[in-house]
Amino acid sequence: MKRSFALALLFTALPASSWAQGLTLADFLSTLAQSHPFFAQQALNPSAQQQAQLSLAANEDWVLSGGPRFQHQQRAEPSAFVAQEQDQFAFNAGIERQFWDSGSYLSFDYDYYALEQEYGQPVGSFEEQGNALSVTYSLPMLKNRGGVLSRLAYELQGYQVELAEVQSLENQEGFLQQQANLFIDWTLLNEQLRIAENRLVLAEEEQQRTQKKRRSRLVSEVDVLRAESAVITAQQAMQKVKAFAVSLQARLATEAGQDTYLQAQPRFDLYAQQLVPALADDLDAVLNQSRLLQAIDIQIEQIQHQQTGLDQTMDPELDLFLSGGLASEDTGFADSARFDQPQYSIGLTYRQALGQRGAKADVSKARIQRQQLVYQRASLALQLKAELRQVLVQLHELNAVMGFNRQQIEVARQKTLAEIKRHNQGRSELTFVIQSRDAEQNAQLLYAENAATYQKLWLAYLGLSDQLLASIKTE
Repeated sequence: MKRSFALALLFTALPASSWAQGLTLADFLSTLAQSHPFFAQQALNPSAQQQAQLSLAANEDWVLSGGPRFQHQQRAEPSAFVAQEQDQFAFNAGIERQFWDSGSYLSFDYDYYALEQEYGQPVGSFEEQGNALSVTYSLPMLKNRGGVLSRLAYELQGYQVELAEVQSLENQEGFLQQQANLFIDWTLLNEQLRIAENRLVLAEEEQQRTQKKRRSRLVSEVDVLRAESAVITAQQAMQKVKAFAVSLQARLATEAGQDTYLQAQPRFDLYAQQLVPALADDLDAVLNQSRLLQAIDIQIEQIQHQQTGLDQTMDPELDLFLSGGLASEDTGFADSARFDQPQYSIGLTYRQALGQRGAKADVSKARIQRQQLVYQRASLALQLKAELRQVLVQLHELNAVMGFNRQQIEVARQKTLAEIKRHNQGRSELTFVIQSRDAEQNAQLLYAENAATYQKLWLAYLGLSDQLLASIKTE
C-alpha cells in the first residue's frame, strides 16, 4: 500500500549482463514523460485556467476614463430670455476602482466646461467657464457586503484551476499506464520470440538427428518429413512473433522520440511477483487519496462557495453614497479655476426585488447540484473500491495460476525427455516427440501470457491507487 509497491514494479529487472542495450520500464516512462507533447499539452491546461482567473481580476484594476464633448444649439425664433445660439464645450477625466475586500467603489473626477450663448437684444452674448474636482465613494451595506459578490467569479475560477491540475495529473498517469501496457506487450513478444527461437533450435536439432537415423535406416522417410514440417512450423511461428515485436518496438521508439530504442531490448523481468496488498487492508485509506475523488471534492467545495454568493443575491440592496468636491465658475478662465465652491452629499439607496423567484431557483439549483455531487462521489468511491478489490483478487489468483504454470512446464519437460528416450529406443514415433515439444512450448507461452496479464493488473492497481505517476517523478 506504499509507494515502494510502485517502485518494486519499476525497478524489477534481469541482471544487466543478461541484456545488451537493455531498456527498463522506468527509463522508458521517464523519457516519455519528458519528451512526449501530450505532457506539455496537459501541463498547459492549469496554466490556461490560471490566466482565465487572472482575467477576472481586472475588475479590481484602476480604470481611467475621459474625453471632450462639443454641443451646438440654435433656435428659429430669437428671444431676450432664451439663447438664440448656444455652444458648449465640456471635458471630463476620471479614475475609478472597485475594492473587493469591501465591495466598494471609489472614483475621482475632473470636469471642465465652457459655455457661449447668443441672446437677442438687449442682452447680447454671454460666456461662462467652470471647473470641478470631485470624489465619490459607495459602500454596499447588505447585498455584496464584504465584497462577496465582487470577487465571487474570481474565487470560483480558482476551483477550476485546482480541478485542471488534478485532471491533468490523472490524464498523464492514464497515458503512462497505457504506454506501460504496450511496453509489457513488447516484453511478452520478446519472450515469445525467445521461446519460438528455442523451439526452432530444438526442431532443427531433431531434424538433423532424424536425417542421420534415416541414413542409417533407423527411421522411416515419414519421420524425416515430420521433422522437416516441425522446422517449417517453428520458423513460421518465430517470424510471426518477430514481426509483431519489431512493429511494436518501432511504435514505442516513435512515442518516446528515441530512435536508439529501435536497437534496444526490454530489460524487464516479466515473471517477477509483487508484494500484493491483502484484501483485508484499509483500501479506503488508499481511495481517499484518489484524484478522481479529489476532483469531485473540489467541485463540491466550489458549489458550497457559490452558495455563499447566491445567498447574498437574495438580500436587498442598501448602498451608502458619499460624494464631495470643489467647483468654481466665472466668465474668465483664471477666475473659474479658483475651486472656491465646496460641494458634498451623502445618501442611501435601497432596492428590493419582490418574489425573488430567480434567486430562489438559483439557490435551489446549487443545493441540488451539490447533493448530486455527493451521491456521485459515494458511487465513484464504491466503484473504485470494487475495481481495486477485483484487481487484487485477480493478482492473488494469478500468483497461484503462475505456480501451476511452472509445474506444468516442468511436467512437459520431463514428458519430452521421456518421449525422446522412447523414440531413441525405437518404441515410439517421432510424432510423439514433436507433440511433446509443442506441448512444452505451449506451456511456456501460457506462462508468459499469464505473467504479462499479472504485470498489467499490477499496473492497474498502481493506477487505481495513483502511485504510477508519483513513482516516475521520484526517479
